[in-house]
Amino acid sequence: MARSGEEIRRRLREFAAAWGGYAGTERSEAQTFLNDLVECYGTDRRAEGARFEERAGGGFMDLFWPGVCIVEMKRPSEARRLHEHREQMLGYWQSSGTPASPAPRYVVLCAFHRFEVWEPGAIYTEPRATFDLVELPDHLDALLFLAGRRPVFVHDQTEVTREAVALVTDVYRMLRERRAADLDVLRDFVLQSVWAMFAEDLAMLPSHLFTRVLDGLIADSARSSRDDLGQLFAYLNEPRDRPSEGIYAGTPYANGSLFARPARVHLEREELELLRQACESSWRKVEPAIFGALLQGALGRERQWALGAHYTAEADILKIVLPTIVEPWRERIAACRTVADVQEAQDALMRYVVLDPACGSGNFLYVAYRELRRIEAELRRRARDMRRSAGLREQETLAVYFPLTNIKGIELDPFAVQLARVTMWMGHKLAVDELDLEERVLPLVDLSGIRRGDALKLEWPRADAIIGNPPYHGDRFLRRELGDEYVEWLKSEFGIGVKDYCVYWFRKAHDHLEPDKRAGLVGTNSISQNRARGVSLQYIVDNGGVITSAVSTQDWPGDAAVDVSIVNWSKAATDETIRVVLDGVVVDSISASLRSGDVIEPDRLRPNQGIAFQGMLPGANYIVALPVAERLRNEPDVPYSDVIRPYLG
Repeated sequence: MARSGEEIRRRLREFAAAWGGYAGTERSEAQTFLNDLVECYGTDRRAEGARFEERAGGGFMDLFWPGVCIVEMKRPSEARRLHEHREQMLGYWQSSGTPASPAPRYVVLCAFHRFEVWEPGAIYTEPRATFDLVELPDHLDALLFLAGRRPVFVHDQTEVTREAVALVTDVYRMLRERRAADLDVLRDFVLQSVWAMFAEDLAMLPSHLFTRVLDGLIADSARSSRDDLGQLFAYLNEPRDRPSEGIYAGTPYANGSLFARPARVHLEREELELLRQACESSWRKVEPAIFGALLQGALGRERQWALGAHYTAEADILKIVLPTIVEPWRERIAACRTVADVQEAQDALMRYVVLDPACGSGNFLYVAYRELRRIEAELRRRARDMRRSAGLREQETLAVYFPLTNIKGIELDPFAVQLARVTMWMGHKLAVDELDLEERVLPLVDLSGIRRGDALKLEWPRADAIIGNPPYHGDRFLRRELGDEYVEWLKSEFGIGVKDYCVYWFRKAHDHLEPDKRAGLVGTNSISQNRARGVSLQYIVDNGGVITSAVSTQDWPGDAAVDVSIVNWSKAATDETIRVVLDGVVVDSISASLRSGDVIEPDRLRPNQGIAFQGMLPGANYIVALPVAERLRNEPDVPYSDVIRPYLG
């Protein structure tokens, strides 16, 4: 039976406590251990067809669950040597599939007290998650496939990212307070420095070049970062000759517009030392999905935000990216039966475009790109395995990879646009390293497809998937936030009056979708309620849209302090077997009210027309204190009573 996350967590705590002291052998208790583990997730192992001791590759898999997972158990004493058994585990996985029945998607290597969770079809150089038995309740999402649900792998790199951003922010604050340069130059300097620190940690800059330049500046007070770092940024900007000797020898050409304006800023000694400290951060472990949002919060506004309070957790981003992008691709891969099928899917992937029309610092785009690269790797492996099964020669790997330029974005804030590009360049290098590819990452790819503008006023590029988190402004505050002229334009352009701002994004996204393409957006939960529903979600449903996955309401992190709805939909879907999920539960259909099944829309009561409506909500300037009101209403010969009236909330 389906269990809530809290119920699963409670049972896993009991499970971890019960097995925490086990020190016996693999053979004697592995099956009991696995039965208990699967039961924590509310699954009947036998009913689902999961079998013990299934033969594969000259050995026996401890648990084989067709289409879902393989579990290979080791005795507890092997907990810190699991890496020695990875080859055996991957061998079982490779030999468990056939062209008609692909190998299970997930593999678990477990020594009772230690878990490694693998997704070898997509990532086969590192496990997706590793944790100890005592940590299992906090990593329940990594094994959600045991409950028939999509797992969520979120690496806890938040603290590393916070520390790196905090140091960079401190440097920026000091430079800004003493007016070391114009704000635009300072922001360029920060972004160029951030990329350089990331690049040297991932071997794109030779011999920790950025750090060595800083060391030289700290050692010689007569030198200036305006000259030395400025020169480094200038070399990164142009493919001109470099010195054959000296510190700049071997400096690569980066460009990509990031260094189009090499930032020349003089840093005082304290600022140099702080930036040098930032170089010590583990930039390889910085998480781009939240890094950009944190940095934007600190540098992207006139007022300083509380550092770390304003970013979207990856688990929430995945509520859009998984159903709108990843799951349809997984279904297509699973349906491939021939080498030609796989080739057709690979060709389609090369043309696949993702658009975030309110991309901010690029966190949604980064997660989407990372997952598409993993899908690309899974397709390559599937093609190789099918050719082997068919007795065909392996093809030489073509130097064709999923294009970073297929990631498109629109954003009003010019700093956020540059930050989104840096986020994607970081993601490009991380994907190449994760998947062990021989793909060039320098010079930096031209990301002019992530551009500045008001998305509601611009023409959007063609896209197979539209994702994102449009701005939150309630209808009653639009004039205050956007101005009268803009609100009048919205009314004229969309013809639906004044609604919550996100409503216009839902409409434009649906109108822009081509048949059988998908979208997933976060919106205020008003989109499923009252006046907003009819012109947003009901409009989508009435115009060929099928809501495929939704979270009816949840709190959203950050400064907005709003309840949101998360809605994924397909336009004119032709697949009648489409899987529909509402609040984590499979249902037959989802209505515009974000409820299961069809919901009959209420008829308007004609007698109420022109009588029952929501009037103006008075702000502070319209409120008069009771004593003042009573005095004014008692003024002789002045009709204050016509305009000063009791206000009831």
